[in-house]
Amino acid sequence: MRSLDKAINNVKRGGMAIPMPFKSWSDKSISIRRGEVSMIAGPPGSGKSTLALAIALRSGVPTLYTSADSHETTMAIRSLSMSTGQPQSVVEEAMIDNPDWATKMLEDNVSHIKWNFDASPTLKDLDEEIEVYLETQGCYPELIVIDNAVDVSFSDGDEFSSLRTLMKEVKQWARETNAAILVLHHTSEAVQGNPCPPRSALHGKISQTPSLVVTISSDTEGLMAACAVKNRYGKASPGGADAVWLNYNPECMQLSDCI
Repeated sequence: MRSLDKAINNVKRGGMAIPMPFKSWSDKSISIRRGEVSMIAGPPGSGKSTLALAIALRSGVPTLYTSADSHETTMAIRSLSMSTGQPQSVVEEAMIDNPDWATKMLEDNVSHIKWNFDASPTLKDLDEEIEVYLETQGCYPELIVIDNAVDVSFSDGDEFSSLRTLMKEVKQWARETNAAILVLHHTSEAVQGNPCPPRSALHGKISQTPSLVVTISSDTEGLMAACAVKNRYGKASPGGADAVWLNYNPECMQLSDCI
């Protein structure tokens, strides 16, 4: 048995939010919390990975990032672009022409993120990565990103049952490690957002587990819309209508509050 006063004495225990890089999200009580599972979902190409990387990079908290969807070189280019504001094509050339500069920039800006680039990890693989992080770093990460849910490999079962199994497991990891776990996921391309996809558009109907589900859309040039369609700690708009807007420049990997 436990008493709730223990939660007051340790601000990094479950339920406390990691630093949020967007004031517009904080103003809407959209927060990614330790000991909880959060989800960013959207159609392919909507900017889920960009948004997750921005949160991981700019929050500054110790992070374990599983990037099944993108190669390590791609993530290095994106991280450099996000850190410098330069186009991805420019930093890619700089990585070749001036590798010492690229290495120093990554060390200065992204060293708090540790990476797993397995293209099709199993639940066992993900669990072992968390334990390896503990062994090498001396503590669990404060943020764990899984990019993305459909890339996690299961030996049997259909996609929907596999996704439900994944969400049960990540919820247990969140409780055991007190990490904020952020899962990226797809929404149906057949469902139109207004401006963001509704909660019902999530593949696998797995919105029960996360405490926060944010769906996104980047159909409007230069902007990304984000809506909390489920939010245990604030107001939610299940239909995707009550969105916040971010300035979005995918070429330079830049996301910022609209002023």
